[in-house]
Amino acid sequence: MKLVRLIRHAESAANAGLATASPDSIPLTENGLHQARELAESITCMPDLIISSPFERAIATALPTTGRFPDVSFEVWPVEEFTYLSPNRFAGTTQTDRKPHAESYWKNGAAEFTDGPGAESFDHLLERADAMLAKLADHDTQNILVFSHGQFIRAAAWLIKHGSHARSYELMREFRAHDVREPFRNCSSYQLVFSDGRWTVECQIDSSDQERFSDTFCTSERSR
Repeated sequence: MKLVRLIRHAESAANAGLATASPDSIPLTENGLHQARELAESITCMPDLIISSPFERAIATALPTTGRFPDVSFEVWPVEEFTYLSPNRFAGTTQTDRKPHAESYWKNGAAEFTDGPGAESFDHLLERADAMLAKLADHDTQNILVFSHGQFIRAAAWLIKHGSHARSYELMREFRAHDVREPFRNCSSYQLVFSDGRWTVECQIDSSDQERFSDTFCTSERSR
């Protein structure tokens, strides 16, 4: 059995309402750095592999955990956040500034639409999530931490739930509605299990409930 924990990064400058230059260079706040350290301390069993998105806020969240387990391999995979608005048009803006444009994008609900240079379509997001799941399934390690981003993590869980139907217009709008209705908090995560050739979402772990992950992770490790 393979156990994978998909962890959203700690609080970033954008999450705190600050203006940001580009999606890949958004830093953590001081509070986010504190959250990342607390998260690392909550992980009591050594993973086999630590993976991060190439985005600055994800790497900064992963670093305290890599420091806690220096002998564990650390890799950067293309598990970055869904950038659906072209960064060239929104440099120096806040989430509040971008909100009407984001709402317009999701209302349109065209899975193949790309907003402009540096943006990707919803189809491409799901393709990246699918590629990650396939690569994780084939990997020879069993207990893996992945530091990523809210919408990318939910895209992976979305694919597991809906399979080949995940790209439909109705489900794209449902994806957005779920994201707005139940915000995925910083340092929260989904725990996935790969067994008998298929993925399942075992549970969602809130940022305030880290001990539950440590218990299940250790149980998985003992069962190998």
